[in-house]
Amino acid sequence: MAARHAGRARSFPAQFRPLAGFIVVTAAFAAIFVALTLSAFHAPRPHDLPVGMVGPAAVTSRVEHALDSASPGAFDWRGYSSATSARTAIAQREIDGAFVASAPSLRLLVTQAGGTAPAQTLTQAFGVVAARSGRQLVVTDVVPPLPSDTQALSSFFVLLSVLIPSLAAGSGSALALRRARPALSVAAPLAMAIGMGLAAAAVADGIAGLGHYWAIAGVAALFSLAVAAPTAFLARLWPPLTIVAVLVFIVFGIPVSGGPANLASFSPAFLRALDPVLPLGVGATVVRNVVYFDGHATALRLWVLAAWAVAGVVGLFLVTALRHRAPALTDPVPPRVPVEPEPALPDGASVPATRDLGPGQPVSLVVGFDNSEPARRALIWSADLLKSRPGTLHVVYADHVVVDSDLSGFAHVEMDENRDAKAAGVAQAAGEIAAAAGVPYTFERRQASPEDAILSAAEIQAAAEPASAPVIVTGRSHHAAHRVLGSVPVELLHQSPYPVLTIT
Repeated sequence: MAARHAGRARSFPAQFRPLAGFIVVTAAFAAIFVALTLSAFHAPRPHDLPVGMVGPAAVTSRVEHALDSASPGAFDWRGYSSATSARTAIAQREIDGAFVASAPSLRLLVTQAGGTAPAQTLTQAFGVVAARSGRQLVVTDVVPPLPSDTQALSSFFVLLSVLIPSLAAGSGSALALRRARPALSVAAPLAMAIGMGLAAAAVADGIAGLGHYWAIAGVAALFSLAVAAPTAFLARLWPPLTIVAVLVFIVFGIPVSGGPANLASFSPAFLRALDPVLPLGVGATVVRNVVYFDGHATALRLWVLAAWAVAGVVGLFLVTALRHRAPALTDPVPPRVPVEPEPALPDGASVPATRDLGPGQPVSLVVGFDNSEPARRALIWSADLLKSRPGTLHVVYADHVVVDSDLSGFAHVEMDENRDAKAAGVAQAAGEIAAAAGVPYTFERRQASPEDAILSAAEIQAAAEPASAPVIVTGRSHHAAHRVLGSVPVELLHQSPYPVLTIT
């Protein structure tokens, strides 16, 4: 009794280990996200904010010295010969504002469309300078927000709204199309990105009146692919790696972007270093510049988005192609059982008409087997057929799962042990059926989808025994009783160059 209780006590930690892992992972996720977000936004302070200066050097130098003393490193001063050239620099996204020292008042040129945070910071800083000098500060909004986008926030939220669906599209397509060919695996996130771009631009124009439909649609689609393709690549490598995409594109991406107020240059140095390379901030700036600044300062940022997209697409194609053509993992082949000819064919069974299987004709049978009842009937039929004729029996078990570990990774060992135990049980069941019929056989465990595993085994058999092309044997569907053919036989009928026989 004591031993039984001790055994049960030891089993509890293993049962709760995945749950504990998820709790730790989610808590760490929240802690990192909160730390990064608060680091970026709790006390924003400008760093090297580009500001134009127009006026006599004696005046502008005193203003620069005063502001540098009050906020060291906050501004990057740039001289311009006239207010007109400063306005042009603002419109071309070279600077965030300009100070014009002229009598009798002082002028400040800003752009609310470029972000409320830089405009408000410049207004406050130069307002203090004007107050101390006893002169009035006239603030002019050179590029104001659209009437339907009063705070110029829509550019950021358009891409933020595309971010989560793009992550879902990348990870979902990688899992849903895990058996597909490389071209389809790449085409899926590309098609979804185009669809999201077209939809996002249409909604943005309808609600916020941003216009520039095709330009915004193209940027949103490129941004979506820049997120979806790398996510699909990571998910295809190993599903838990999707958490890396979440960390890069959301946990780091949102704080680094500066948010809707364009606080990117107000963040700590370690976040500002990532601003030029993470997609959300780069893409939001492109949309902002397209809508308000005639597309200035977008070329380099578009190349950044394109680099993410191309890297993800190439990685996804390569890993899918390698997985599709990867050599199978096989188990040791059990010893062959001596042949004991005993003519007997089950009632109602027949072989494909495409093969001449007379009594003396050798036959090579490749049987998909997972120890389900339909698979057992198929293997029994195949073994009985080889009692009365020469041939080979090759049993294939497809050890394929959608996710081969829990997201936390804590239960990976236990799940591997369970898969090995199941494979051993399948191998033992196959051996018992073959032994009962007294026919030789081989058993193979392949880590691939059922149709890929069976087709690959059939190709190997065809190469090994060119005189007798293989016949593939499967059982009927055991997931839906009303269906005669399951998904595996249907796929085999579409893909296989060899006869496919389904035992009902």
